Amino acid sequence: MLTYVVALVVAVAPGALLGFVLPPGRYRWAVWAAAPALTLGLTSAAMGWLPEFGLPHSALAVLIAEVVLAGAAILASRLVARGLVEQKDGDEGPRRPRLRLPSVRPRRADVIGIAVPTIISVGYGWLMLGRFIAPPGWDAMHHGYFSRRMLETGSATMASACSTSIDSIPTCGFYPVAANVSWAQAAQLSGGHISSAMTTWSILVGPLALVAGVYACVRALGGRPVVAACAAVAPAVVGPLWFSAVLGRITQLTGPCMAVGIALLVALALRGRHPVRLGVLAGLASAGLIMSHTYDILLAGMLALGFLLVMRGPLTFSGSAAGTGAAAVGALAALGPFLAALTGANGERASYAAALPGQFGKAFEYWVTDPQRYVLFGFPSPGGGDFQLSVPTIRIALAMTVVCLAASPLCLVFRQLRWARPWLLAGVVFTGVGIWTTMSDSASAALVSSLWYGSRERLRLLIFPVYGLLTVAGAVAIGLAVQWLLVKLVARAGALRGSTAPAAVAASVLVLSLTLLAAVPASWRPLRTHFTSLAPVDRSYPELYRWLADNTPSGKSVAADQRQYLTWSYIDYGVPGLFGIEPVPAFEAAYYPARLRAWDWLVNNRGAEPGGCEVRRFNIAYVVVDERPLDKGNYDLRRVAASDRLALVKQVGTLNVYRVTEAGRACPVAG
Repeated sequence: MLTYVVALVVAVAPGALLGFVLPPGRYRWAVWAAAPALTLGLTSAAMGWLPEFGLPHSALAVLIAEVVLAGAAILASRLVARGLVEQKDGDEGPRRPRLRLPSVRPRRADVIGIAVPTIISVGYGWLMLGRFIAPPGWDAMHHGYFSRRMLETGSATMASACSTSIDSIPTCGFYPVAANVSWAQAAQLSGGHISSAMTTWSILVGPLALVAGVYACVRALGGRPVVAACAAVAPAVVGPLWFSAVLGRITQLTGPCMAVGIALLVALALRGRHPVRLGVLAGLASAGLIMSHTYDILLAGMLALGFLLVMRGPLTFSGSAAGTGAAAVGALAALGPFLAALTGANGERASYAAALPGQFGKAFEYWVTDPQRYVLFGFPSPGGGDFQLSVPTIRIALAMTVVCLAASPLCLVFRQLRWARPWLLAGVVFTGVGIWTTMSDSASAALVSSLWYGSRERLRLLIFPVYGLLTVAGAVAIGLAVQWLLVKLVARAGALRGSTAPAAVAASVLVLSLTLLAAVPASWRPLRTHFTSLAPVDRSYPELYRWLADNTPSGKSVAADQRQYLTWSYIDYGVPGLFGIEPVPAFEAAYYPARLRAWDWLVNNRGAEPGGCEVRRFNIAYVVVDERPLDKGNYDLRRVAASDRLALVKQVGTLNVYRVTEAGRACPVAG
């Protein structure tokens, strides 16, 4: 539990401090809504510049630098920026001394409007992704490995962290690791596991960022507290929020969540009262998102454009120029040390063939008419099998969602739905881009799709908040349409003219209904079961990890099948593995096959070449196998048991630990 609390504080607090750069009122609340992204921006700046100046750059050194940078920004805002907290707007508060940090008292309706969606979202997060021994998915181990390397090397640089071997051989020239630094910080401060810090991001940090960002955006664009709260809840049950973590890419889940708050900062910087300060913060937050999950900045940019178009207030050339320039300064300040690597990191994204070349009908079906796109929790994904349409709760929720989505374009008609127009714009644009890149084999389509590695699913996960927000907008539109008809046709309904009650009732009825339908086990259990198949859930795992940590000699490693989650024994318990995370082949073309040769030799696979020399080279002390069947067998249990190269020394549930014998280490010397 301590690790969860520390991970949340580390992810939010440094960025939240930057809220005091602004005077009390809506601008400060907007900054706080983007606090996790701002923290990532501070992290990026610190981990980039500390090595440049020859300063310590461990995970904790980066955290200290984050706080120092935030404190320096607050101090500068009071000593340098004349009139910084002396605003004339009523919502900005009275004049106050420069060095005093004034308090902000939120309204009770807003407190409830954020608290209730937070509880619901975190509850579903715990239901879907909590209670695992470690986060599900292969990429979760990939990212956890990076954080472990940061702690072991005492360096938060990519050159030190991105390694797949016990010999610290770097395998990456560039990778966005700002979130990995945060997990390393939390684990080191709390003394807990990196996996716990990562889980905190999945079920706390990401959902909190989404709730705060959506609520702030809806309120900033004129939405009432009840409608804003409903909009903040909806993505937890409509759209693939939780499914985003299916491969273990925790930043794939949290990136779009943070993009919402960043978009609001950008829009306020260009159309608000504090263009320079908000611009710098918007640029810093954008840099943090880029250094965590690069292409999510596309959603932030599209939403920012939509907010800018519908936000009230003067749009002046001087203010826009100041905000744009300040944003560029803020982004460059954080990304400066990484620009060369960032702009040269396109090798993996060179070209991707269209999934359905020339097939507009099928592409349109995938992106628009496939009902699986709109089911509860967005699972299973469009075009996939195991569609649960026979489940009553799924069927009812799907009908409600589709009807409301069909009504969502009415947000262009009703002024009360001005807050939904940016989401409609984002949905239409990205859906159009998705159709185009799915069916077109042109060079331009291949270039655009390469931003998300050519994966249609990644683009769907990028825009997951859109589905829930537009569903609520459609429900409100239906309520407003009914209100308009009643006022026109029923004499006694005149009191409804201009009332906000119908919108609140419509949104509340929809979200309450969907939330209750989603809470039925038949609705959420299929996705949870899918996560279970991708995670170490047996309590034998931590017992095995502890045994290996206590019994593996210093400098020795443990060999295990890469798909059986034994890498967590290294990430959380410090037991080096033979494989770690499989590297990109181009980086270790000769080095990695030697590990496979050692593995095949030890588990006595058919046709295995003698690998005793490699066993010695990698200091393999133990081999771990699981008695449960694998999807693709990398070993045969009978051949393992019959091998004289291994000796069984420990059984933990279905997990068997074998000690490497002298026969397994046999290495003939030439001559």
